[in-house]
Amino acid sequence: MPNQKYRGLFITGTDTGIGKTYVSRILAEGFAASHVVHYMKPVQTGCTHAKGVFAVPDLAFVLASGKIADQDFDSSVPYRFEPACSPQLAAARAGVTISIDHIREKFKGLADKKSVTIIEGAGGVLVPLSDTATMADLMLHLQIPAVVVTEPRIGTLNHTLLTFEALARRAIPVAGIVLNNLHAMPENYIYHDIVRVIQEHAPATEFLELEHDAVCDEGVRGFCDALFKRL
Repeated sequence: MPNQKYRGLFITGTDTGIGKTYVSRILAEGFAASHVVHYMKPVQTGCTHAKGVFAVPDLAFVLASGKIADQDFDSSVPYRFEPACSPQLAAARAGVTISIDHIREKFKGLADKKSVTIIEGAGGVLVPLSDTATMADLMLHLQIPAVVVTEPRIGTLNHTLLTFEALARRAIPVAGIVLNNLHAMPENYIYHDIVRVIQEHAPATEFLELEHDAVCDEGVRGFCDALFKRL
């Protein structure tokens, strides 16, 4: 992958509803202690529409942290759709073709070497954007590393390792892994084995465990500091 010109992280997940938006906000708060932070959701489905204006739920949640630098709305969320479905289907129903080049130009307008841009994907790595492109293709074109969000529950090892494999096949670096305990799973022998297996498969990757309803703390800020050194 060529030398990166822009500082950014692509927040992807092992599934839909894994807490990518929650993690994006916490990381924004962590980075904001030392850096200017931008946030981008290239494709948002499930928007509400009233009086000619789209309400974008993920953007609203992250902006509520008060840590995101002022930026253009269209750069923050280039593609906005009402149906809560895959980006490909939502775009097709709207008669729109999602352009990776367009998203990349919007990203370049936000990012620079002095700031950090957090880009939140939709769903997982292979979610289709069109008949020919997936979220992984977008990640490749943006030339930034990924942060993989997963959770400590039965079945997560398969989803997480498949995600690692898909990224490795495309030479997309994984800068960090966030184990997001969004369902407050007990930290028992299953939990600890999940941590062990994930770390064994990504030994050189930054790792963060988030408790249920976690907030930005010293551990999060330290994780962000470590991620920044990889950008």
